[in-house]
Amino acid sequence: MGLLVIGRLAMLKQLPAKHSIADMRQRATSLRHRWEAGEIEATDEIRTSLGGVRRVPLSDADAKLVTARTYGFATWRQLEVFVAHSGAGSDFQQLACLNYFDSDRPANRERARTMLDADPALGTRDVWSAACVGDARVVANFLDSDPALIDARGGYFDWEPLLYACYSRLNLEGRSTLAVARLLIERSADPNAHYMWGGQYRFTALTGAFGEGEMGPVNQPEHEYCDALARLLLDAGADPNDSQALYNTMFTPGSKCLEMLLEYGLSGEHRNNWLLEENGKLVDNPDRVLGYQLQWAVRKQHVERARLLIDHGADLAAASPDGYTLFEAALRAGHPDLAQYLADHGAETVELDSRRLFVIACMRADAAAARMLLESEPGVVREIQSADPQLLVDAAGSNRLAAVRLMLDLGFDPNPGDSTPTTALHQAAFHGHIDMVKLLVDGGARLDARDAHHAGTPLEWAVVAGQTEVEAYLATLA
Repeated sequence: MGLLVIGRLAMLKQLPAKHSIADMRQRATSLRHRWEAGEIEATDEIRTSLGGVRRVPLSDADAKLVTARTYGFATWRQLEVFVAHSGAGSDFQQLACLNYFDSDRPANRERARTMLDADPALGTRDVWSAACVGDARVVANFLDSDPALIDARGGYFDWEPLLYACYSRLNLEGRSTLAVARLLIERSADPNAHYMWGGQYRFTALTGAFGEGEMGPVNQPEHEYCDALARLLLDAGADPNDSQALYNTMFTPGSKCLEMLLEYGLSGEHRNNWLLEENGKLVDNPDRVLGYQLQWAVRKQHVERARLLIDHGADLAAASPDGYTLFEAALRAGHPDLAQYLADHGAETVELDSRRLFVIACMRADAAAARMLLESEPGVVREIQSADPQLLVDAAGSNRLAAVRLMLDLGFDPNPGDSTPTTALHQAAFHGHIDMVKLLVDGGARLDARDAHHAGTPLEWAVVAGQTEVEAYLATLA
């Protein structure tokens, strides 16, 4: 598990929901005082984090390091970056690299390029900056002078040089972060270099190569040389069980990341290698990687990816987050052929009652079957939307135009109130489905609806995702 060795995993704590760097400094100070008072728990934390070394007196730096490691971070600086991260940002490396915060934007990289044009010395100030800009010659000079820099942490994020090369998105003409990565690997850099985002999620060099994520590929694009960089790392021994890379790439269609990791040994027995919160502690994740991916692929109607996962031994008992079995989730998504494929491979099946048949008819845009069922059960739309308010939202996010058009005609409400975290219009806007956006607007979707997590409107979601066509359209209606 890298920096999170099994022996001390049980001692890791979940970072509080509300925290500041001042809070973390106070915790470090409190730890030092408790240790000086002989408190057993403090002594155990220090002994575990510092490899059994008892330092007398315990320095402020030691106390900070123990505090960081207690929350799953490798260093105090990595904790500090996470807790005190500013969306505005001013550091060159911060702007040049994917951060995996809501502040990831193309404008950040453009600003970093402008900074570098104004001050070229930014790219040569240290090995981490040189790796970030893709200057293999300068990186080699640093390593020639000090070979220990090969896996040394430093720079804004306190990362190894390889991570800067893999997370940089500067894409500068005449320079190559791929060439830097190749140089680092040739000189025995660790291909499994990683940091723990939030102390919980394992972001590796390979994760950086594949990119993408919850903010979408406009804000969090794959590496300029994604395929070549990923194979370089995997050939050098990078672990193909990269749960975070698979998570980040599961929001868009396509299976490039999955196919490559399967090629290099990812199997149905691997488990997600990020941590779960349990009663304030961070614990191992029991979910199998392929099963986790399968429930998402089925629910989000990535049919070919789902078949690939089934063929490679994904856990067919994995239920989707809304409680549906995989078989039922496939039917709900309007893919009876996929449901049958699941059943043929041993997935649990369910009886197709009238409500399930109605949902299937809606999602397959079978107007005749849907209207026939509606005639026999006039209240079925209200009952379905009450029991499964996410149905219309998922259909819109997956750009099922015919299905959504039929559902609106049958009386589905595009404005679910507080029953879903986002509306169908939010999802369509975020993914850039302009025709779906127009359909929903014509169907009465509210432009001023706000999501439950960020209180953003559909227009704001389009802006965040960089969906300029949707943004321009919704702006004319605001």
